Amino acid sequence: MQVIYATMNGMKNKDKKPEDGGFWAFALINGRLAEFHYEISKGKFYMSYGHCYVKREEYKTKKEQRWIDKDTEKYRFTYQKGKYRKVGEKTPLLMKRMRISRKGKTLSLEELDKKLS
Repeated sequence: MQVIYATMNGMKNKDKKPEDGGFWAFALINGRLAEFHYEISKGKFYMSYGHCYVKREEYKTKKEQRWIDKDTEKYRFTYQKGKYRKVGEKTPLLMKRMRISRKGKTLSLEELDKKLS
């Protein structure tokens, strides 16, 4: 049986799994409010670009304040030695690193200077 319920954003399917893609959210990281970027790929949660600490006062609208309240209840992490962990867990979260393709020819500074001159 499929349950559908109404929210402020319209009708949402309760059984629906998160779609693949990149997202950002608020979280408590090391006890401080932060924005972080994550990806969901094939149903798995990956931390991707990292995080930045923010102040709650930077977000003035009621909608943004609700986002902060909702997300900080859901996402609480610790960050140490380049690894994220959920609060109270020892296993690190999966990380997705962005790689630069090395297939193209790179230019030295001299070659770049000649090309631009």
